[in-house]
Amino acid sequence: MSAYSGLSIVTSSGSGSSTVKIIKPTNTGLHQAYSNIYVRVMASSGGSYAWFGPYTLSVGCYSGSVTYADAGSLVTNHPLSVGAATANAYTFANPTYSRSWCTPQTNEIVQTDGTAWAGTVRLTGSGA
Repeated sequence: MSAYSGLSIVTSSGSGSSTVKIIKPTNTGLHQAYSNIYVRVMASSGGSYAWFGPYTLSVGCYSGSVTYADAGSLVTNHPLSVGAATANAYTFANPTYSRSWCTPQTNEIVQTDGTAWAGTVRLTGSGA
């Protein structure tokens, strides 16, 4: 059993007489980090050992493990003339991301407080 809450250790046979221990999260849907994990390696003759660590096990996509940035093709200003066609006038480009397994799944237009956009499309002036 593991001394870390939320982690389990699975033991299996390795090559020769070695033993392999695999650290696994008990719930892979939690998307979090387990920190301060240390490994003690002992010589087969016993007696001597060494500590390695600390290590961090990152599971899933959480704000500490992945960063997102605007895609280079993201357009934040697209001027249109009155009466111009609006079909396909703007395409939202997905952000870039730092972890290959943390790809964006959905995109939503939201208010600055995170609630869903409920308004209608509006035109805003460019200034005086």
